Amino acid sequence: MLAALLIGLGAAYLYWPAPEVAAAPKSQSAKASRPSTTDRWPPQPAAPPVAKPTAHIDSPLLPLAASVPAAHSLDEARRLGDPRQPPLLRDAEPGEAASAWEIADPARYAAYEQRQQRRLWQNYVHAAGPALARLDADLARARAEGGIAPAEIAQVEEKRRRIAAMQAELSAKLAQP
Repeated sequence: MLAALLIGLGAAYLYWPAPEVAAAPKSQSAKASRPSTTDRWPPQPAAPPVAKPTAHIDSPLLPLAASVPAAHSLDEARRLGDPRQPPLLRDAEPGEAASAWEIADPARYAAYEQRQQRRLWQNYVHAAGPALARLDADLARARAEGGIAPAEIAQVEEKRRRIAAMQAELSAKLAQP
């Protein structure tokens, strides 16, 4: 019963007469005879809006040039990279991958993991030396110039102490066979 009622309402809606559209004024009918930009296929890109300079900037982002759509800028950055991006540092030597026979044997794989761990420790000990030298120079400059809060100097001293302790601990572990 409900289905028949819905079908009848749908049919009545389809056959209901559409409202009459008023005739356009003569000035607009002349415009309607020539094709507009929206009647062309494929659609033509609209002219980009011209940004008006403002006395203050509301956004922390830099404005884009009005002639460059954002999609083009994004595509260019995807293909060519962003010139503001700092360079990525790659490892000087690629890491050693486990061989198939090391993966198959648990004892050999444990030896592989130990080699990897020792390499990590060696890299830390090697990198800690220049880092400690930089921290020492920063501490000396902070003490000489003044203007740095004693709590901040104490924080850097604690950081330096912890790096030196870790370096000594890892050096001792590396000395063991």
